[in-house]
Amino acid sequence: MTFADVDDLNVESLQSLYHNGTTTPSEVVGSVYTRISNYPDKAVWITLIPESGALTRARRLESQYLDPSSRPSLYGIPFSVKDSIDIADLPTTLACPSYAYTATSTAPVVQRLLAAGGILIGKTNLDQLATGLNGTRSPYGIPRCVHDHEYISGGSSSGSVVSVAARLVSFTVSTDTAGSTRVPAALNGVVGLKPTLGTISTVGLVPACKTADSVCVIAPTIDSTLKAYEVMRGYDEDDVYARDPQQLAILANQPVLLPRSGSSVGITHALPPRELVDSVLSPEYASIYGRFLSRLRLERMFKLANEFDYSPFASANAMLYGSSIVAQRIVAFKDYIDAHGYEKLHPVIQDIFKASDGFTAVQAYQDIFELAKYKRLAAKEFNSSVGVENGGRDGGGIDVLIVPSTATHPTVDEMLDDPIDLNKRLGSFTHFVNLLDLCAVAVPLKVHWTSKNGKKMPFSVTLISMPGRDRDLLELGRRIMEMRVD
Repeated sequence: MTFADVDDLNVESLQSLYHNGTTTPSEVVGSVYTRISNYPDKAVWITLIPESGALTRARRLESQYLDPSSRPSLYGIPFSVKDSIDIADLPTTLACPSYAYTATSTAPVVQRLLAAGGILIGKTNLDQLATGLNGTRSPYGIPRCVHDHEYISGGSSSGSVVSVAARLVSFTVSTDTAGSTRVPAALNGVVGLKPTLGTISTVGLVPACKTADSVCVIAPTIDSTLKAYEVMRGYDEDDVYARDPQQLAILANQPVLLPRSGSSVGITHALPPRELVDSVLSPEYASIYGRFLSRLRLERMFKLANEFDYSPFASANAMLYGSSIVAQRIVAFKDYIDAHGYEKLHPVIQDIFKASDGFTAVQAYQDIFELAKYKRLAAKEFNSSVGVENGGRDGGGIDVLIVPSTATHPTVDEMLDDPIDLNKRLGSFTHFVNLLDLCAVAVPLKVHWTSKNGKKMPFSVTLISMPGRDRDLLELGRRIMEMRVD
């Protein structure tokens, strides 16, 4: 078997092929650029590394690591980076040509991936200024869902998710403030990890909402996600919101969430209220979600919580675009707006930024206090020391909140016809996660719905828990991905 016979670019698949001597990084790079050239959607990339440059990198790795046992963890693994993250000597555009600049340094998270042997392929398209969940707000074109090109890819990490789901790279470095990793991962049937805030450096990321920004991973499998995440995570003293090493150690040493084999103790989960689900899910999504819940009730490992208050999650979800928190976008781009105004922005982005301006300091503090209240109330719902110490139900809280990853999957035309309200609907279950300092992973189920063109389309659920539960959620996600939903 040669690499040309391999359909996927999973990290674990490439590692096996490299170890067995079946292929080389140079061969993989050559195949990647052939795939990119042949892929019909040309809106995926903003800046592509020249093939000659990627080949030079691959050959250097080959000559440096002749002994397989000495190879770093991501040896020869091709990856992409969302174009809101700096890479030295490459433009950072945020899909806004009038904002673009050439970066003078490389973001630490990308440095870590390169040091681990990764091969950068390019920087990907996104909703302009990382503002949106749908992928239609870029002057560089509209990336399309890999399963049916009439449908949106999701955003703002639109090009990133397509680069993975179309098997052009093994994983991508994306971002997520309000759902920009989880929504596109869901719409394209791949895994999207929104890690605990402060565990992956955001230095070199142009902020969208600095207190809620997260650098993330999108990959085709749980194993690929884990392998990238383990390299990307780590304390960065230059990141003002980084969790310090002591905090990271405490988070890493939490009791394992998953029950041991044979244990009668199950995972206590909660669900969003039925009335909310019924009000936002499309008919196709509602049908699959109902079948998923029926299957979940048959799983001995899962136990539905007797008591659960979703109201703090819903209230926080409404705050991201309904309070002064959104004004952080103005802070992030103040110099640009002072110099250029709004005229050179995408029309929808213009409207969003104008609506984000004008909040008072009094409103900002009111919203800070209000959000702190919701954060505390949400923590009480979880079965953790944080929840118990703050009045939570000892032994009666939840381990994980399970929600639909998004509410619907619009076509591109539908999205363009209703760019604000439909985008808000896409975030029905995503906006609150970072605001409440939670971690989450979106995983596809073994079930599909049919597009109007007769194409099989994915459906995804998101698992949400307290900070530090990233690995547990990924392992739980693995089990849910293996479930058969009839």
